Amino acid sequence: MLVTYNPNTEALRTTIQAVLEQVADVFIIDNSSSNFSSNWLDKFEDQANTKLHLLPQEKNLGIGSAHNIGIKLAIAQGAKFILLLDQDSQVGAEMVIKLHTAYTALIEKGLQVAAIGPQYHDVDNGALSQFVKTERGRFVFSEYGDNTDIVDTDFLVSSGSLLTVTALNLVGLMDEELFIDLVDTEWCLRAKAKGLQVFGLRGAVMAHSLGEQRREVCWLFRKRIVPFHKHFRYYYMFRNSVLLSRRSYIPWGWKIAEITRCLKTAIFFGWVAEDRWQRLQMMYVGVLDGLKGISGKRADL
Repeated sequence: MLVTYNPNTEALRTTIQAVLEQVADVFIIDNSSSNFSSNWLDKFEDQANTKLHLLPQEKNLGIGSAHNIGIKLAIAQGAKFILLLDQDSQVGAEMVIKLHTAYTALIEKGLQVAAIGPQYHDVDNGALSQFVKTERGRFVFSEYGDNTDIVDTDFLVSSGSLLTVTALNLVGLMDEELFIDLVDTEWCLRAKAKGLQVFGLRGAVMAHSLGEQRREVCWLFRKRIVPFHKHFRYYYMFRNSVLLSRRSYIPWGWKIAEITRCLKTAIFFGWVAEDRWQRLQMMYVGVLDGLKGISGKRADL
């Protein structure tokens, strides 16, 4: 399940090529890109063991709706597992096999698994991600399990996550009203509220690009590499954080940790960003709309 929106077509070709041999079908849900057409897929016609399905949309529906379109089609065609991807990710060697093997091991232990996901290394600096849990109102790195690389976690980055259709039938589809940002987190927390578990797998790795730009900044007397997103993204980040904080099934520990993270983000960009006022305005409007319960795509963004 691969969602695209005005992709870098060379990078997308690499993404598709990397996953072709690891899955049965690839559903590409394109959110009305201006640089992407069905003719672009002709170069993959020789792939005998995998079918490519391009599902162009008339407008940008957001990440949640795009995933749901592909999920419904995959389920209708008999899929038991669904791998979520975005255009900025590239699966590593045997990543899907490793995830499926780990899932099987967890099921044999009697665990109810909603999803399992890989680590990702940042294509810009090579840093390897860690899995996160919420403890005492703060986000902390998950610990290793007993003699295993399978890690109990609270949520996953959607790209690279392997979801079970059984879990989707129990938990439901992605929340389309969030449009973008925290769609993956919301689904994982909803699954955990229903008694399912979410896991990460060390050793299953994909490449992932975080943020539209990476900049080196000096913050608290240290140089740091920080992802800078387009301005409108901060609206959805902050609005959706507020929306989720108002929901009863979201744990209080996550709410506290997320609000703290948002405050730190606002302070950081208000201090170091040259275009701080544009970003702070998006954050401010996002908080207001979240408090008002406004969801979906904002028409002026």
